[in-house]
Amino acid sequence: MINNLKILGFRRILLMAASVRKHGFTLLALLDAVKYSKAIIKDDDVVLSYGDLYDQSLQLAHFLNQKYGISSGSRVAIVGTNSAAMVRSLFAVSGLGGDLFLLNPSQKAVYFSKLFAAKKIDLVIGDSAVAGELLGMDVPFFDHKQQIDTFPGPLKSITKRKKATVTILSGGSTGMPKSERRKVSAISFVNPLTEIIDKLRLESVESVFLSVPVFHGYGLAALVLSVFLGKSIRLSQKFDAEKAQDIITNEKQDCWIIVPRMLQKVLSNRKPGISTLKTVVSGGDMLPTGTIEKLRKISTAKIYNLYGTSETGVCTIATDDDLTTHPGTIGKMIKGVSAKTDHNGQLLVQCEWSSDSRNGGYIATGDIITRNAEGYYFYNGRTDDMMVIGGENVYPAELEDILFRHPLIQWAKASGVAVDDAIRIHIELVLSKGNEFNEDELRQWLSVQVPGYLMPKSISVLKQEPPSKLMQ
Repeated sequence: MINNLKILGFRRILLMAASVRKHGFTLLALLDAVKYSKAIIKDDDVVLSYGDLYDQSLQLAHFLNQKYGISSGSRVAIVGTNSAAMVRSLFAVSGLGGDLFLLNPSQKAVYFSKLFAAKKIDLVIGDSAVAGELLGMDVPFFDHKQQIDTFPGPLKSITKRKKATVTILSGGSTGMPKSERRKVSAISFVNPLTEIIDKLRLESVESVFLSVPVFHGYGLAALVLSVFLGKSIRLSQKFDAEKAQDIITNEKQDCWIIVPRMLQKVLSNRKPGISTLKTVVSGGDMLPTGTIEKLRKISTAKIYNLYGTSETGVCTIATDDDLTTHPGTIGKMIKGVSAKTDHNGQLLVQCEWSSDSRNGGYIATGDIITRNAEGYYFYNGRTDDMMVIGGENVYPAELEDILFRHPLIQWAKASGVAVDDAIRIHIELVLSKGNEFNEDELRQWLSVQVPGYLMPKSISVLKQEPPSKLMQ
């Protein structure tokens, strides 16, 4: 416990304790504890100090309380991409003790309509310029970029509840998605917090470029941790490889929070300028070994691979050294996580900070994971992705990892197709800019990389990969 306190910082803990007494255990208390920091939060249009962000969040909280009656237990949906206005709304509603629902703005009207009714949403907050699907619904809508009047007075007078909740919605399109609730509980999150800070050496970085959407659990966790550590945060509303490269280089960002696809897109540029980076943190999807190799050819940045699920959050961390000595690993389980596999090789986890685990049960991840003698875990694919080809169990991730090592391949996807009553492999590819596809050359390259049963039956070349919610 003493070591955990040292990692978190005694002064930081004392400031946080004082802020919790003022605001309860909410995200606004977190911001209050760092409001005198020199750090800033910046998006494509706005630059705010943490002090300014805190003051504006207080002002917005008073406005939402008086205008819409938002208070402890109110249900508020925030629909938006990464921006200072979105973050301000997040802190304001949490400071009121409200229950927050973070939503992907790319969903359709039927999705929002069903969700708002099912969750009994009291208010929707977003950007009216990009929220056409939300306007005209029965639920009140507040544009988070709207100018508001000042409401003076202590926020404590309008909030009594000591805790707020944040709910991440995963899955679903027109049907009902799953709700992954993030209950803010200090004690249960000590282990993952200290492990992430220590293993990723986050105290050594000054700025964090957050490319992962905050409406995703991974992005939300990165935002909260960055604020807790008092780091300057750079947000961008939509991911664009060239723009991301310019931000990293021109603004001298030294820590980049990504999903692997973002890194692959930047590396596919002919002259990727990311030399200022000290740290790359990848999560949310499989990190191919080939992508790591391409990064190391042009950058000295340390790269880290996080693995977790919507229900549990982070379960394993692979450090830069781990990825060197054990290529392809997702690392070792962090403190507070117990793991085992079922008869199919599916990973089951139990952790201190998951509400499901607190009932004594293990959570099925849906991932096929193996563990070596040294305790390192390796991701092999999803349980529902497995194919039997030539009597062998085949997972698309195995072939995709190899394809990403090819110097001309920017993106790859393997899947099974039925051919003459048998399953065969089909692969889809996106090539790096300016390259032409030669199927014979690719097959020749693959023939020395994989066994015969992994050779594809057919190959398609796409102009661009299908959209992903984490790339928005």
